[in-house]
Amino acid sequence: MTAPAAPHPRTWTASTVVMLIVCALVASAAVTAAVLLPGYLRDSPRRDAASTLRAFLDDATAPQDDRQYADRQNADWQDAASTQLQALVPAGTPLLGERTTADALKLSARYEMGELTFSHDDLRDSDVASAVVVLHYRYTIRGETGTASVTQKAWLTRPFYYGDDEPRQADAKASPSAVGSWRVAGFSIPSSSDLDGRSAASELGLTSDERTADTLACYAPVSALVEVADNARIDGVLASSCFLGADDGSDVLGAGVDTTALLEAFPAIADGDPASLPPELLQLDADIMHAMRPPFTQFLIGGRYVVTFAAVTTGPGQDAVRLVSIQNAEVEGE
Repeated sequence: MTAPAAPHPRTWTASTVVMLIVCALVASAAVTAAVLLPGYLRDSPRRDAASTLRAFLDDATAPQDDRQYADRQNADWQDAASTQLQALVPAGTPLLGERTTADALKLSARYEMGELTFSHDDLRDSDVASAVVVLHYRYTIRGETGTASVTQKAWLTRPFYYGDDEPRQADAKASPSAVGSWRVAGFSIPSSSDLDGRSAASELGLTSDERTADTLACYAPVSALVEVADNARIDGVLASSCFLGADDGSDVLGAGVDTTALLEAFPAIADGDPASLPPELLQLDADIMHAMRPPFTQFLIGGRYVVTFAAVTTGPGQDAVRLVSIQNAEVEGE
């Protein structure tokens, strides 16, 4: 009987080593993916909501004639906004207002965005998200440059679908057939719990003399607008107790504003009737009782004129509003 041949010694070639390394890397990647992928997928709603809010804020605070920005980002605040929010803003953006008015005031803005919170512990079941946003404004009024800021709570929503095309709120007891994209729905006043001990009071960049009318017409933008509208409709004059500059308002009128046509454009406005109010272009929420005044408020009159009020400090712990600008509006489609 022939003795069995001795086994050949194991040969380690460069190819063998490379193959072993590749196999080890693949196995390691598979283990890592198995551990991390579920968490990555669970956190997807957070990433998507944050991306949507940043895209909205970037575009809504960008200079509207910044072509370089538009080319780089290819973004539009309306792409990230709900249809309801889009409908509320007939001209300009929800944070900078109408274009020619922003240009006239040399108005610009930047933002600081806080952490997102969601309506459900499991982000996949959340249809509402929110984050505290601080908006910082820079402007020039009557030749003087100033800054102001306001803290807001941004809200996002997304629709859930359950076997049909009807968008619904999330139902924890049912599995959705589809989930829509996040959209920015609007802004509100932050609560004390949202702020975690920080102050939410607006920083007002303008100062003005204290006036008797500050507790009447100049108490809020709506009351100030009512006074202007009443004077225009009843007496046929441009008059206000709240002009920041000249008593006759001559230094708030923009170039090319036809005063006669402007006076005729004012509708009947009632302070207690929201349906009578013209569109408010800047969608910033105000809480006057807690000193949360937006730096600016803009109303679109007759679809053609933008009346802008600014919050001012009139003394220690005292504030009011002043009429600072009336401009011809640049309305889409014209």
